Amino acid sequence: MKKKLVFPLLFFSLIVLGQNTFNDYAQFYPIGEDPNIRTMTSYTNQETILFEANPVLRLSVYNNFIKGLSNGDNHTQAWYISFRPQLRMYTDNSLPVRTPSYKIFLGTQHLFQLNNYNFFGFSIESGHYSNGQDGCAFNENLSDGTIPCDNIYNTITEATDLSEILNRRSGNFSTNLTEVILNYRSYKLDDDDSPRQMSSVNIGYTLYHNKFLGVADFGGFTNNDIQLYGQHRFILGFEFMNVLKDPKKRYSVKQNIEIIHKPHNSVNPVRLETVLTIYPFKKTKAIGFFGAYIYGHDNYNFRFVDAGNQFALGMSWSQFPPFRFFREL
Repeated sequence: MKKKLVFPLLFFSLIVLGQNTFNDYAQFYPIGEDPNIRTMTSYTNQETILFEANPVLRLSVYNNFIKGLSNGDNHTQAWYISFRPQLRMYTDNSLPVRTPSYKIFLGTQHLFQLNNYNFFGFSIESGHYSNGQDGCAFNENLSDGTIPCDNIYNTITEATDLSEILNRRSGNFSTNLTEVILNYRSYKLDDDDSPRQMSSVNIGYTLYHNKFLGVADFGGFTNNDIQLYGQHRFILGFEFMNVLKDPKKRYSVKQNIEIIHKPHNSVNPVRLETVLTIYPFKKTKAIGFFGAYIYGHDNYNFRFVDAGNQFALGMSWSQFPPFRFFREL
């Protein structure tokens, strides 16, 4: 029993240590998903999810969001290295973390103040995305890159159900990618020059490509795989945040949409995710509790071949909680 608790405790500790407290030592990032840990229903009856952890570690090279926004600077920015693993525990006898996702990127984010507390921003991240496995994606008895494994792709037609034949234990997934997100956000302030409402819109594009950072020839996709999961993804996101007057707690509602361009016929190209988060603590503004409804394809490496309806409950850590970052005008 003790061994079964190692992974949940380890990943929970990683998130807590990574986010710790949002005070003078924190590095804030306005664009990007918040780290979280959650329990969730499964897409398929072939496996049952116990929980999923999504820690985010950003090693900052430069970040002046707090200082710059506190001083009323028109341009604030960050440069960093990002490590974003995605770890999903299943309820098999051995409670394995199957084919975890590893994402490591070089990234930058920028915010430009327009007028009346409106901002335009963007982020660019480029790097590697894989699951660290060496098995054939659609046969767990074969190794990836071998002739017998490659021959399996020749048997796949547009009528093949990829979810049914996926190697869920050791199937390889690997690509390099570059993601660009444009962000527009508008704030309404309270008497203390802190946000009481925020509306935000994201428009993004992700390109899967062969060369790491566009120059190094390693870690990219295979021609067989890219025909299945497509090279292009489009992202649209909305968020509304509101701070309650008494006490100063807040909630946010998010709607994210992802569309895969021309995947295999058995893949649902759409993913819709609706998230309601409550932040109940006045002093610890970063910690939130959320519920989510998800429709469409999975976002866990090669499990994008799974699709359906999913529900999740969990705990998250805000990467950009409200703080007094506006100078009085």
